[in-house]
Amino acid sequence: MGLFDSLKSLFAPQAAGDPNALWLYVKCKRCGAPLAVRVDLRNELSADYESGGYILTKEMMDSKCFTLMRAELRFDAQRKITEQKMDKGEFITREEYETMTNDE
Repeated sequence: MGLFDSLKSLFAPQAAGDPNALWLYVKCKRCGAPLAVRVDLRNELSADYESGGYILTKEMMDSKCFTLMRAELRFDAQRKITEQKMDKGEFITREEYETMTNDE
């Protein structure tokens, strides 16, 4: 493994390992660029006092057309996703993300 491969593995999305991390896989509606974004479930969620759960608003930008996408996720008290919405993008599965990035 070369130096470049070592550095690349440091920044590559990891599927498991950190129970406090949630990976969001999204695709830009404008150019179709895939994006993986890490969410820290301990620090990035805000309390939703009405529901007793949590809410996350995450803005992210792809590196192809630089469209700013906005995701809003709602969680229950155990930090499990109950609702998700996306503006200017769409949620994809990890498998779809890997297929799209392996083709590049």
